[in-house]
Amino acid sequence: MKQVMKLSFIAALITLTCFSCLKDKDPMVNDTIDYFSVDAPRNGLDSLIDSIRHTYGVRVIYKFEPRVIDPTTFFVPAMYDKALPYTKNVVERMWLEPISIFAPAFLKDQIPVEFLTVGTGIHFNSITAGTAAGAGLNAQYYRLGMGDVNNYRLNRAWIREHICILYHEHAHQLDQKFGRPKGYDQVSQGTYYDLQYYTKTDAQAQRDGFFRAYGGYQAVEDFATTVEAMIRFPKDSVLRIVAKNSKLETKYRMVNAFYLSKGIDLHLMQVKLDSVVKAIVP
Repeated sequence: MKQVMKLSFIAALITLTCFSCLKDKDPMVNDTIDYFSVDAPRNGLDSLIDSIRHTYGVRVIYKFEPRVIDPTTFFVPAMYDKALPYTKNVVERMWLEPISIFAPAFLKDQIPVEFLTVGTGIHFNSITAGTAAGAGLNAQYYRLGMGDVNNYRLNRAWIREHICILYHEHAHQLDQKFGRPKGYDQVSQGTYYDLQYYTKTDAQAQRDGFFRAYGGYQAVEDFATTVEAMIRFPKDSVLRIVAKNSKLETKYRMVNAFYLSKGIDLHLMQVKLDSVVKAIVP
């Protein structure tokens, strides 16, 4: 009896194994969609992206393939009717074209080869996490990512503010690539606010040696907000701000020299960007 039961068990096991092997050899796969098809329908934005890539060597991405952002990152792709004018007016006319004219070496050596347009913000690891962690998204040499594209408006103030933030985010890339200027972190060592920056005003921060309260958070944001200020304000305004604190003046001079060594004059670019945005929105 025991022998019969043993043989029955073995037979059942063999049947189950064969059935499992059969399933493994013939998986059910929905292969009706080719996400990488080169024959996918094209539109005006695709043509603009081709033109930018040919002219500047930068690929703008609004169709997110699986390799672009890992599965633990949550985001909203940009809407087409926002991504098209954003790519034309912000990426091409405000970002790449002025650099190609006034800082060609900077374009060649320091501009990433991919530009991600994200509709809203970026959430890392959890959909409930904080949005727009720019330093995290842009801590890579070859790709720059910008959120808030779905809020694009043909408005001078919106475009001009966004390009300041774009330079801020690109500063994070250069920080990762080269490191901050030697001695930069020691200038304000021991006086950074950490999370207490929420309680500070920009006026207080400037007296303490930072362009913005957020710059007082930590050295990485101190560096990026200094770059941002040099793109936002005319040179005479920047010099009036740095005169409020010797530490701020020292860091400003370090950042200015750092960018000049990479082939771009941020003060000159500030002037050119003011001119370009007036041409885009008369």
